Amino acid sequence: MEPLPPELKPFESKLESTSTLIKRFSAGAAIGLVIAAIYWGTTYFFGYPLPLTRAITGCVSLAFICGFMTLRWGYKTLETLWENLLLQ
Repeated sequence: MEPLPPELKPFESKLESTSTLIKRFSAGAAIGLVIAAIYWGTTYFFGYPLPLTRAITGCVSLAFICGFMTLRWGYKTLETLWENLLLQ
């Protein structure tokens, strides 16, 4: 039995790839939020606290940026982000 051509493949394969993309973006966004929260906590510790609105905006922005980086370049990007965070 020959495989189906791409235009005749069932719809489930598109759903599976979409769910994979959503999971990848969510993982990147979660890592971005953790990195932003660590940074926000250290700014208060070192004596230059950020205003709440600027901190929340920065956290959400960094989460989207990390999510899109992971979506584009994969999970290797998350590993690189964690290594750079922990080495400093």
